Amino acid sequence: MFSPNDRVLLAVSGGIDSVAMAHTFHRVGQSFAIAHVNYGLRGADSDDDALFVQNIADRYRVPFHQTRFDTATVAQERGISIQMAARELRYAWFEQLLDQYGYASVATAHHQNDVLETILINLVRGTGLAGLQGIPVRQGRVIRPLWFTNREQLVAYMQEHNLSWREDSSNAADKYVRNRLRHQVLPILQVLNPALLTDTLPQTVERLRAAGQLLSQELAQSWQQVAVEQEGRITLNIEALIRLSEPQFRLYEWLRIYGFSQDQVRQIWAATMREPGSVFWSATHRLVHEREGLVLMPLPPEHGFRVELEEWPQGVVVAGSWRLCFETFDKPVDFQIPTDPGVACLDADQIKLPLIIRPWQQGDRFRPLGLKGSKLVSDLLNDQKVSLSQREQAAVLAAGNGIMWVVGRRIGHAFRLTAETRRVLKIVLS
Repeated sequence: MFSPNDRVLLAVSGGIDSVAMAHTFHRVGQSFAIAHVNYGLRGADSDDDALFVQNIADRYRVPFHQTRFDTATVAQERGISIQMAARELRYAWFEQLLDQYGYASVATAHHQNDVLETILINLVRGTGLAGLQGIPVRQGRVIRPLWFTNREQLVAYMQEHNLSWREDSSNAADKYVRNRLRHQVLPILQVLNPALLTDTLPQTVERLRAAGQLLSQELAQSWQQVAVEQEGRITLNIEALIRLSEPQFRLYEWLRIYGFSQDQVRQIWAATMREPGSVFWSATHRLVHEREGLVLMPLPPEHGFRVELEEWPQGVVVAGSWRLCFETFDKPVDFQIPTDPGVACLDADQIKLPLIIRPWQQGDRFRPLGLKGSKLVSDLLNDQKVSLSQREQAAVLAAGNGIMWVVGRRIGHAFRLTAETRRVLKIVLS
């Protein structure tokens, strides 16, 4: 994972795993620095964790880096879980430190318990062969030097060396899936097989990784039999694909790297049994069922625009070709809602900043004005018989709390004007 001359950045939270990792690096004389993230989620406890880790760095006389994030706010703004926001924030910061200070890699303290928990989470949520391999020993510039051990062994190590650590109170709560698995499922599995973490799991993961390597080679070879790449387009020969074993599985493994979901691939596979003409979109690519096969091509550059606004603007030019003009005002008693589809009048007090203008994506869903339930944006475009070229230009205006407007087509029901509306946000497409 690293050479004696490498300087490694250790991600240290103050918990038992990362404190043991820092101690082992110090014992063997490996050059390292320590990085600590304060997520601002546990008040004074978070600050005490940061001070505890800083004292470790001072004791070992190694460089110490720390940062603080408002994780809860970031999670809310991005519409993701706090755990996901924390992960994205810390790894982005680690990358910055690696580049800025020239560290060879960043080491995290994941071990066999974490590997098993990850496999079980993936299994519960649905996964393929890659998800059953858990956490890799190395992933890019991230290394896991404690991958070989388990929590029981780490506790014994800490006791042997009389080391202290910080306990995160949230680890005792069962509101997180990982904690429920840790407290309720893993103990039962270890009763069924006491050697689960020491022998069975590492051997099983090794076999799965070997199978994954063979699968990757087979997929690469069969891709050459099916795919023709020419002038920025990839054409998949349907007849050649059908002759292969497990064709739908292969199709998913090929297309998922272009952003297509498993549900989409099921639809694509079904479309190959019908007349040509079906079109599918991911965030970056378009796939068309044509007579010569399934034709995959990247979306044009203008389709990749994204404009994020932290306050009400007067106007903004999007993708260099069209413009949205914004106006807010108190709602008049006799206000008449314009019927022009290029004008949207929304309840300004129902809108949570930031505003985001971006291309529509497969999976985008909202509740159109007047509809009882939600609807996929793709279905709305189908219902309105929008042409292929127009679909490529279609955009959504989203707020921090949902899609407000499929631009020029339909506003979101949650943002409509009502009798209680006090302020109007008027948006004109030009």
